[in-house]
Amino acid sequence: MDYFLLTLVTGVSIGCIYALVGLAFAAIFNASRVINFANGDLAVVGAFAASLFVFSGKVHPAIGFLLVLMLSIIAGLLINQLVEPSVRRKAPMINSILITMGGGLIIVGLIGIFTNFGYFRTGHLWGLKPLLLGKIRISPQYLAIIVVTAVLASAYWFFLNRTNWGLGLRVLGINPDMASLVGINTVRGRMFTWAISSGISGIAGFLIAPLIVPTALMGLPVVVNGFIAAVIGGFGHPLAAVTGGIILGLLVQFFTAYVSAGNAHLVVFLLLLGVLVFRPTGIWGVKLQ
Repeated sequence: MDYFLLTLVTGVSIGCIYALVGLAFAAIFNASRVINFANGDLAVVGAFAASLFVFSGKVHPAIGFLLVLMLSIIAGLLINQLVEPSVRRKAPMINSILITMGGGLIIVGLIGIFTNFGYFRTGHLWGLKPLLLGKIRISPQYLAIIVVTAVLASAYWFFLNRTNWGLGLRVLGINPDMASLVGINTVRGRMFTWAISSGISGIAGFLIAPLIVPTALMGLPVVVNGFIAAVIGGFGHPLAAVTGGIILGLLVQFFTAYVSAGNAHLVVFLLLLGVLVFRPTGIWGVKLQ
Protein backbone atom coordinates (compact mmCIF):
# COMPACT_ATOMS: atom_id res chain seq x y z
CA MET A 1 0.00 0.00 0.00
CA ASP A 2 2.84 2.39 0.83
CA TYR A 3 4.50 1.69 -2.51
CA PHE A 4 1.17 2.32 -4.25
CA LEU A 5 0.77 5.71 -2.53
CA LEU A 6 4.35 6.67 -3.34
CA THR A 7 3.80 5.77 -7.00
CA LEU A 8 0.53 7.71 -6.97
CA VAL A 9 2.07 10.91 -5.59
CA THR A 10 5.08 10.64 -7.90
CA GLY A 11 2.84 10.04 -10.91
CA VAL A 12 0.64 13.03 -10.13
CA SER A 13 3.72 15.21 -9.62
CA ILE A 14 5.42 14.23 -12.87
CA GLY A 15 2.04 14.51 -14.59
CA CYS A 16 1.77 18.07 -13.33
CA ILE A 17 4.97 18.97 -15.21
CA TYR A 18 3.46 17.55 -18.39
CA ALA A 19 0.26 19.40 -17.52
CA LEU A 20 2.05 22.75 -17.27
CA VAL A 21 3.70 22.30 -20.66
CA GLY A 22 0.39 21.11 -22.10
CA LEU A 23 -1.30 24.18 -20.65
CA ALA A 24 1.36 26.32 -22.34
CA PHE A 25 0.51 24.63 -25.66
CA ALA A 26 -3.21 25.20 -25.17
CA ALA A 27 -2.83 28.84 -24.13
CA ILE A 28 -1.17 29.86 -27.39
CA PHE A 29 -3.21 27.56 -29.61
CA ASN A 30 -6.54 28.78 -28.25
CA ALA A 31 -5.60 32.41 -28.92
CA SER A 32 -3.79 32.19 -32.26
CA ARG A 33 -4.03 28.60 -33.58
CA VAL A 34 -0.24 28.27 -33.30
CA ILE A 35 1.29 25.04 -31.98
CA ASN A 36 4.43 26.17 -30.17
CA PHE A 37 6.98 23.36 -30.22
CA ALA A 38 9.47 25.64 -28.51
CA ASN A 39 7.69 25.07 -25.19
CA GLY A 40 10.16 22.35 -24.22
CA ASP A 41 13.09 24.66 -24.95
CA LEU A 42 11.45 27.43 -22.91
CA ALA A 43 11.38 24.91 -20.06
CA VAL A 44 15.13 24.52 -20.66
CA VAL A 45 15.43 28.29 -20.18
CA GLY A 46 13.70 27.89 -16.81
CA ALA A 47 15.98 25.04 -15.76
CA PHE A 48 19.10 26.88 -16.92
CA ALA A 49 18.07 30.08 -15.15
CA ALA A 50 17.40 28.11 -11.96
CA SER A 51 20.87 26.57 -12.21
CA LEU A 52 22.51 29.90 -12.96
CA PHE A 53 20.83 32.03 -10.32
CA VAL A 54 19.60 29.72 -7.57
CA PHE A 55 21.94 26.73 -7.49
CA SER A 56 25.15 28.44 -8.68
CA GLY A 57 24.52 32.08 -7.82
CA LYS A 58 22.91 31.31 -4.44
CA VAL A 59 20.03 33.70 -5.16
CA HIS A 60 16.99 33.20 -2.92
CA PRO A 61 14.53 30.80 -4.62
CA ALA A 62 11.75 33.41 -4.60
CA ILE A 63 13.94 35.91 -6.46
CA GLY A 64 15.21 33.12 -8.70
CA PHE A 65 11.62 32.21 -9.51
CA LEU A 66 10.97 35.77 -10.71
CA LEU A 67 14.18 35.77 -12.77
CA VAL A 68 13.18 32.47 -14.35
CA LEU A 69 9.77 33.92 -15.18
CA MET A 70 11.32 37.04 -16.70
CA LEU A 71 13.87 35.21 -18.87
CA SER A 72 11.40 32.63 -20.15
CA ILE A 73 8.89 35.35 -21.04
CA ILE A 74 11.55 37.34 -22.90
CA ALA A 75 12.62 34.24 -24.83
CA GLY A 76 8.99 33.43 -25.66
CA LEU A 77 8.24 36.96 -26.87
CA LEU A 78 11.27 36.85 -29.16
CA ILE A 79 9.93 33.67 -30.75
CA ASN A 80 6.51 35.33 -31.00
CA GLN A 81 8.07 38.10 -33.09
CA LEU A 82 9.29 35.44 -35.52
CA VAL A 83 5.87 33.78 -35.69
CA GLU A 84 3.65 36.88 -35.81
CA PRO A 85 4.13 37.68 -39.54
CA SER A 86 2.91 34.17 -40.45
CA VAL A 87 -0.12 34.58 -38.18
CA ARG A 88 -1.01 37.93 -39.72
CA ARG A 89 -0.78 36.49 -43.25
CA LYS A 90 -2.87 33.51 -42.13
CA ALA A 91 -0.18 31.25 -43.50
CA PRO A 92 -0.54 27.44 -43.22
CA MET A 93 -0.06 26.12 -39.69
CA ILE A 94 3.07 24.21 -40.71
CA ASN A 95 4.84 27.55 -41.24
CA SER A 96 4.41 28.62 -37.63
CA ILE A 97 5.26 25.13 -36.37
CA LEU A 98 8.58 25.17 -38.22
CA ILE A 99 9.33 28.69 -36.98
CA THR A 100 8.75 27.70 -33.35
CA MET A 101 10.94 24.64 -33.80
CA GLY A 102 13.65 26.85 -35.29
CA GLY A 103 13.34 29.30 -32.41
CA GLY A 104 13.66 26.43 -29.97
CA LEU A 105 16.82 25.21 -31.69
CA ILE A 106 18.31 28.69 -31.35
CA ILE A 107 17.60 28.57 -27.60
CA VAL A 108 19.20 25.13 -27.34
CA GLY A 109 22.26 26.32 -29.25
CA LEU A 110 22.75 29.44 -27.14
CA ILE A 111 22.39 27.58 -23.84
CA GLY A 112 24.63 24.83 -25.22
CA ILE A 113 27.35 27.40 -25.91
CA PHE A 114 27.30 28.50 -22.26
CA THR A 115 27.16 24.96 -20.84
CA ASN A 116 29.11 23.04 -23.50
CA PHE A 117 26.00 20.84 -23.64
CA GLY A 118 26.91 19.49 -20.23
CA TYR A 119 24.76 19.05 -17.14
CA PHE A 120 23.37 22.05 -15.29
CA ARG A 121 24.18 22.39 -11.64
CA THR A 122 21.12 21.63 -9.54
CA GLY A 123 20.15 21.25 -5.90
CA HIS A 124 17.12 21.02 -3.67
CA LEU A 125 14.86 24.05 -3.50
CA TRP A 126 13.11 22.98 -0.30
CA GLY A 127 15.82 20.98 1.45
CA LEU A 128 16.53 17.27 1.74
CA LYS A 129 14.24 16.46 4.64
CA PRO A 130 11.30 14.39 3.33
CA LEU A 131 7.72 15.06 4.34
CA LEU A 132 5.66 12.32 5.96
CA LEU A 133 2.41 11.48 4.18
CA GLY A 134 0.95 8.75 6.31
CA LYS A 135 3.69 6.13 6.40
CA ILE A 136 5.49 7.21 3.23
CA ARG A 137 8.22 9.80 2.84
CA ILE A 138 7.78 12.30 0.01
CA SER A 139 10.27 14.83 -1.29
CA PRO A 140 9.01 18.40 -0.76
CA GLN A 141 9.78 19.05 -4.43
CA TYR A 142 7.04 16.66 -5.57
CA LEU A 143 4.43 18.29 -3.36
CA ALA A 144 5.57 21.76 -4.43
CA ILE A 145 5.06 20.82 -8.08
CA ILE A 146 1.50 19.69 -7.36
CA VAL A 147 0.67 22.84 -5.39
CA VAL A 148 2.19 25.22 -7.96
CA THR A 149 0.38 23.47 -10.81
CA ALA A 150 -2.95 23.68 -8.98
CA VAL A 151 -2.43 27.39 -8.30
CA LEU A 152 -1.36 28.22 -11.86
CA ALA A 153 -4.14 26.20 -13.49
CA SER A 154 -6.78 27.75 -11.21
CA ALA A 155 -5.41 31.25 -11.80
CA TYR A 156 -5.41 30.69 -15.56
CA TRP A 157 -8.99 29.42 -15.51
CA PHE A 158 -10.08 32.41 -13.42
CA PHE A 159 -8.27 34.80 -15.77
CA LEU A 160 -9.95 33.37 -18.88
CA ASN A 161 -13.44 33.17 -17.44
CA ARG A 162 -13.71 35.98 -14.90
CA THR A 163 -11.70 38.90 -16.32
CA ASN A 164 -12.29 41.15 -19.31
CA TRP A 165 -8.79 40.50 -20.66
CA GLY A 166 -9.32 36.76 -20.48
CA LEU A 167 -12.69 36.96 -22.21
CA GLY A 168 -11.08 39.12 -24.87
CA LEU A 169 -8.42 36.47 -25.50
CA ARG A 170 -11.14 33.85 -25.88
CA VAL A 171 -12.86 36.02 -28.49
CA LEU A 172 -9.49 36.48 -30.21
CA GLY A 173 -9.08 32.73 -30.48
CA ILE A 174 -12.58 32.17 -31.88
CA ASN A 175 -12.65 35.02 -34.42
CA PRO A 176 -9.67 37.40 -34.71
CA ASP A 177 -11.45 39.63 -37.24
CA MET A 178 -14.45 40.08 -34.95
CA ALA A 179 -12.12 40.71 -32.02
CA SER A 180 -10.44 43.47 -33.98
CA LEU A 181 -13.80 45.01 -34.88
CA VAL A 182 -14.84 45.25 -31.22
CA GLY A 183 -11.62 47.04 -30.30
CA ILE A 184 -9.33 44.21 -29.17
CA ASN A 185 -5.70 44.73 -30.15
CA THR A 186 -5.02 41.34 -31.70
CA VAL A 187 -1.23 41.73 -31.85
CA ARG A 188 -0.95 42.70 -28.20
CA GLY A 189 -3.42 39.99 -27.28
CA ARG A 190 -1.27 37.34 -28.92
CA MET A 191 1.86 38.79 -27.30
CA PHE A 192 0.18 38.62 -23.91
CA THR A 193 -0.79 35.00 -24.52
CA TRP A 194 2.78 34.15 -25.50
CA ALA A 195 4.01 35.79 -22.31
CA ILE A 196 1.63 33.66 -20.22
CA SER A 197 2.52 30.47 -22.07
CA SER A 198 6.28 31.08 -21.96
CA GLY A 199 6.14 31.87 -18.26
CA ILE A 200 4.30 28.61 -17.58
CA SER A 201 6.89 26.63 -19.56
CA GLY A 202 9.74 28.35 -17.72
CA ILE A 203 8.14 27.52 -14.36
CA ALA A 204 7.85 23.87 -15.45
CA GLY A 205 11.59 23.82 -16.13
CA PHE A 206 12.31 25.53 -12.82
CA LEU A 207 10.29 22.91 -10.93
CA ILE A 208 11.62 19.81 -12.67
CA ALA A 209 15.31 20.81 -12.68
CA PRO A 210 16.05 19.45 -9.17
CA LEU A 211 14.47 16.07 -10.02
CA ILE A 212 16.48 15.28 -13.15
CA VAL A 213 19.94 15.90 -14.57
CA PRO A 214 19.09 18.84 -16.84
CA THR A 215 20.96 19.71 -20.02
CA ALA A 216 20.35 21.98 -22.99
CA LEU A 217 18.82 18.97 -24.76
CA MET A 218 16.22 18.12 -22.09
CA GLY A 219 13.46 19.97 -23.94
CA LEU A 220 12.55 17.19 -26.38
CA PRO A 221 10.97 14.70 -23.93
CA VAL A 222 9.35 17.59 -22.08
CA VAL A 223 7.71 19.03 -25.18
CA VAL A 224 6.63 15.61 -26.51
CA ASN A 225 4.93 14.63 -23.25
CA GLY A 226 3.42 18.09 -22.86
CA PHE A 227 1.98 17.94 -26.37
CA ILE A 228 0.57 14.47 -25.74
CA ALA A 229 -1.01 15.76 -22.51
CA ALA A 230 -2.66 18.61 -24.43
CA VAL A 231 -3.96 16.25 -27.13
CA ILE A 232 -5.30 13.71 -24.63
CA GLY A 233 -7.05 16.38 -22.56
CA GLY A 234 -8.16 18.49 -25.50
CA PHE A 235 -6.96 21.88 -26.72
CA GLY A 236 -10.31 23.64 -26.44
CA HIS A 237 -10.58 23.85 -22.63
CA PRO A 238 -8.13 25.71 -20.37
CA LEU A 239 -7.87 22.87 -17.85
CA ALA A 240 -8.02 19.94 -20.27
CA ALA A 241 -4.24 19.77 -20.54
CA VAL A 242 -4.00 19.41 -16.76
CA THR A 243 -6.26 16.37 -16.92
CA GLY A 244 -4.24 14.90 -19.78
CA GLY A 245 -0.93 15.55 -18.01
CA ILE A 246 -1.99 13.85 -14.78
CA ILE A 247 -3.38 10.85 -16.67
CA LEU A 248 -0.12 10.63 -18.58
CA GLY A 249 2.03 10.88 -15.45
CA LEU A 250 0.01 8.25 -13.59
CA LEU A 251 0.06 5.89 -16.56
CA VAL A 252 3.83 6.11 -16.95
CA GLN A 253 4.60 5.75 -13.24
CA PHE A 254 2.24 2.85 -12.56
CA PHE A 255 3.25 0.99 -15.70
CA THR A 256 6.91 1.53 -14.78
CA ALA A 257 6.36 0.39 -11.20
CA TYR A 258 4.18 -2.65 -11.79
CA VAL A 259 4.72 -3.82 -15.37
CA SER A 260 7.72 -2.71 -17.42
CA ALA A 261 9.74 0.48 -17.35
CA GLY A 262 10.98 -0.09 -20.90
CA ASN A 263 7.49 -0.22 -22.38
CA ALA A 264 5.87 2.58 -20.39
CA HIS A 265 6.10 5.17 -23.14
CA LEU A 266 4.87 2.66 -25.71
CA VAL A 267 1.62 2.50 -23.73
CA VAL A 268 1.50 6.32 -23.78
CA PHE A 269 1.66 6.40 -27.55
CA LEU A 270 -0.99 3.69 -27.78
CA LEU A 271 -3.22 5.85 -25.56
CA LEU A 272 -2.52 8.85 -27.79
CA LEU A 273 -3.41 6.82 -30.87
CA GLY A 274 -6.64 5.65 -29.24
CA VAL A 275 -7.64 9.21 -28.34
CA LEU A 276 -6.91 10.46 -31.87
CA VAL A 277 -8.97 7.65 -33.41
CA PHE A 278 -11.95 7.46 -31.04
CA ARG A 279 -12.08 10.94 -29.48
CA PRO A 280 -9.99 13.39 -31.56
CA THR A 281 -11.27 16.40 -29.62
CA GLY A 282 -9.73 15.01 -26.41
CA ILE A 283 -11.25 13.80 -23.17
CA TRP A 284 -12.99 17.11 -22.47
CA GLY A 285 -14.51 16.92 -25.95
CA VAL A 286 -14.50 20.65 -26.77
CA LYS A 287 -14.87 21.13 -30.52
CA LEU A 288 -12.55 23.79 -31.86
CA GLN A 289 -13.89 26.52 -34.11
